[in-house]
Amino acid sequence: MKNTKSKRLYLLAGLSALLLAPVGAALGKPAQCITDDTKCDHDLLCAFKVELAEKILLFETFVANSPTTQAARKGTLQGVKYNGKLYQAALAEARAAEPGATGDDLAALAYSRFTKKVREKLRTESSKYKECKSLGVTPNETLRGTWTGMRTSKKDCTVYGDPPNDSEVGISLDDLKKKSDGCLEIWESDRGHEAVHEDACRRRLANRERPPLTLQNYIDEDTEAYRYNVQHAANDLSKMQLLCTADPKTDDFRKRADDLLKKAAQYRANQAGK
Repeated sequence: MKNTKSKRLYLLAGLSALLLAPVGAALGKPAQCITDDTKCDHDLLCAFKVELAEKILLFETFVANSPTTQAARKGTLQGVKYNGKLYQAALAEARAAEPGATGDDLAALAYSRFTKKVREKLRTESSKYKECKSLGVTPNETLRGTWTGMRTSKKDCTVYGDPPNDSEVGISLDDLKKKSDGCLEIWESDRGHEAVHEDACRRRLANRERPPLTLQNYIDEDTEAYRYNVQHAANDLSKMQLLCTADPKTDDFRKRADDLLKKAAQYRANQAGK
């Protein structure tokens, strides 16, 4: 039987961070990119736009694949139509890989496969949102962070940096931060995402009689974590938009970015109305 122990110890977060390939000049540890002295910077404007677009894609993917959405009126939730292809495929693969797995074990196996499918979807669709031609720049991934994600231990709810080679032990966030470059705003967004998992983990540990986890539980929890990312990224992009209002070269780009901001606001409004 394939050893899946390490995959059951952690909740994966910051999926998109796994796709980062650092390029360009390093910032020198996560540094605040938007300050009182920040001017209109096309590289920053691009980075925050790409960050928001990617987090919206992730959020929509999780909503579309949740049975919660399937059960909603007209199979639509948060304005997203149910399409459970990734969910169904991940669950089927997990059952085929370990026919005897049930409950928490089956959920962890299926979730591991589900997140791999989400990462592949991101790679496939990256050209749709990683584009800043109207600004005359290409996305600088270093600005979005050189760290490779964060994880919450399912044993004690501690947050670690991604462990090397998918081992059971991750590095501390302090150590990860010391050797990471990028915008502090995006680091804080990833950390806030993980706080959602921390809180859920503590509730589970406190409830000793809870029912076994399901793949749906994992997906719905990540939906809320990515909602946090969407709102955080929207705030950052809005700040950069304001800094660039006087720059005529950004007019077309800002109109496109406004569409993303409207969608982010819609998701926030829909959540408030639930």
